[in-house]
Amino acid sequence: MDKMEIIELEQEKPKPEFNFKTARTSGRMIFETNNLVIGYTSPLSKPIEFRLERNQKIAITGANGLGKTTLIKSLLGIIKPISGFVTKGEFLEVGYFEQEIKDANHNTCIEEVWQDFPSLDQRDIRTMLAKCGLTTKHIESKVMVLSGGEQAKVRLCKLMNKPTNVLILDEPTNHLDIYAKDELKRALKEYKGTVLLICHEPEFYEDFVDHIIDCKQWSNKI
Repeated sequence: MDKMEIIELEQEKPKPEFNFKTARTSGRMIFETNNLVIGYTSPLSKPIEFRLERNQKIAITGANGLGKTTLIKSLLGIIKPISGFVTKGEFLEVGYFEQEIKDANHNTCIEEVWQDFPSLDQRDIRTMLAKCGLTTKHIESKVMVLSGGEQAKVRLCKLMNKPTNVLILDEPTNHLDIYAKDELKRALKEYKGTVLLICHEPEFYEDFVDHIIDCKQWSNKI
């Protein structure tokens, strides 16, 4: 018995359960652009005419560096356009999933979610994070030490527990395992609001979006 090699079974990963809470119905028009030219110090695009309406689900595709994220940030008002303007609709409750969070986050997962939901108790916060496929060890760890997929689940946890009627998702499948991707796809199919999605995986979005926009049609980088 002493000479037998002990084989430790790999602990099965908990499977996530994603469900987005919905807010009151928005107005019919979500975003509309007029001669919008995006960029920072120089233009990344030709003038863009784009309209997003209530309950549409649209995917934006194209190679890296063509301005997909810049377009989303321009629609949201995070960055100012080079020229033209964006009109926002009424009664928008927007949830935004950023592609990357570059700043080191010293919060634990509990602290990170708790600061967005201060009225909840710690048991509620732990339950919310566990439903997103995080173990007790993950939940009690600092966000900065987690893998990319685990950090994405923390951000999805915060996003799905706030009532929204518009979801803006920038590469949400990056770093997610196959189970989390499948569950996210199911949740977005069932979501009763509007979705604007940047994604490089057609197999993820093709069977639930209404339109696919290739950003090379307006990019200056082609």
